[in-house]
Amino acid sequence: MDISEINSPYLQKHIETLKNENEDLKKAFECSYDGIWICDSEGVTLSINKAIERITGLKKEEVTGRNMIELVEKGIFDQSATLKALEEKNTVTIMQKVISGISTIVTANPIFDQSGNIKKVISNVRDITELIQLREQLQKLEEEKNKYQSELNSLLHHIEEVNDIVLKSPNMKKVIEKVMQVAKYDTTVVLLGESGTGKEVMAQLIHDSSPRKEKGEFIRVNCSAIPAELLESEMFGYESGAFTGAKKSGKPGLIELAHDGTLFLDEIGELPLNIQAKFLRAIQEKEIMRLGGVTPIKVNFRIIAATNRNLNEMVASGAFREDLFYRLHVVPVTIPPLRSRKDDIPKLIESFTNTFNKYYHTEKCFSPEAIRMLIDYPWPGNVRELKNIVERMFVTTSSDTIYQKDLPDFLLSHAKPGASYKNGSLKEQLAQYERELLQNTLRVSTTTYEAAALLGIDQSTVVRKMKKYQLSL
Repeated sequence: MDISEINSPYLQKHIETLKNENEDLKKAFECSYDGIWICDSEGVTLSINKAIERITGLKKEEVTGRNMIELVEKGIFDQSATLKALEEKNTVTIMQKVISGISTIVTANPIFDQSGNIKKVISNVRDITELIQLREQLQKLEEEKNKYQSELNSLLHHIEEVNDIVLKSPNMKKVIEKVMQVAKYDTTVVLLGESGTGKEVMAQLIHDSSPRKEKGEFIRVNCSAIPAELLESEMFGYESGAFTGAKKSGKPGLIELAHDGTLFLDEIGELPLNIQAKFLRAIQEKEIMRLGGVTPIKVNFRIIAATNRNLNEMVASGAFREDLFYRLHVVPVTIPPLRSRKDDIPKLIESFTNTFNKYYHTEKCFSPEAIRMLIDYPWPGNVRELKNIVERMFVTTSSDTIYQKDLPDFLLSHAKPGASYKNGSLKEQLAQYERELLQNTLRVSTTTYEAAALLGIDQSTVVRKMKKYQLSL
């Protein structure tokens, strides 16, 4: 090639284009957010971009010309993707730790010449330290969640054992979780729900789960059971000679006895208006005056009220003081009726059965069919009514097993027509009955072995039929 060819406009333009492309490649190399590390076929560092310096804290002059073998031996890296790519003659991706403590993910790509020999290795480096930290934080949060869930389950189990509260239905579990949350705060709680739902048991649970358990007593006042003419003296107490028949020594009232503890006002809706006014003053002033007394007595008590009446309607009709209503209605907790927590009925029956077996020294149990009928009944009297029926069956049934036929007539009259069967062939009806029988038995069993014992079949048969009918404990 002579000098005229070198100086030709076409060649000069081509050279200029190559220069511009080379500059663009250099800029792209330096501007890349990911680190780029280039080594020769021996693993010697040819160049790194600014992202490598930012990610690893290493300077270009510190590593250029140095072999990756040396950098690993010096502890700059724990391992090298470049060396692995040279060894395997293939693309390699590894997790790499830098001496600065940074964690990176490195992908090394070997570049081959026309003869198939490696001439360079280009590695892409990305900082994943933050990603690892986030993963560790997520794992820690998951562990804490599992820990708290385990503690909650343990607490709920403890509540079931100690307080005889059944917690199988989701809506009842939500009630207990809310109650346990407010129990630790010294706030007023009003328990709402039908008669017999267990409001007193819930009030006792709140007291037992609060700091006041160690300081004072749980005092229950049934506002509907005490005659109106005696209610004031019972609640506020009296001094000697306050009225005819009064004790010479006087008597502290129930409010006074609840000092540092919890005052449970059951059936608060039955509280007479004149007592409501005095009670409101006791709440506001944190003091009471005994009947016939002249010296106020300081009291510090927590209030838990309960009612099966609609207090809003009573306020509207003037039967309940509005100012007292708002004093009491701080944290309302509605306890669901038994008919809306059918899942709890088998466990309640089991709990009451265990209680009465111990009390009466018996070994009675309910048949699955009897349990099915008890589940279907609407229970207007709620848990209290169920407990009474279970006890009635214990004292009126001679056999150890209480069958459907042994149940009271009013329960039998509520049985759904054809509840155990559906239209279909004999095989279909038998399958339906088998499914319902197994389902009812599982409701009162804690293990498949217990269900098998109740049904008089092998445990493996129970498991197989549970799978067949898609049932679970």
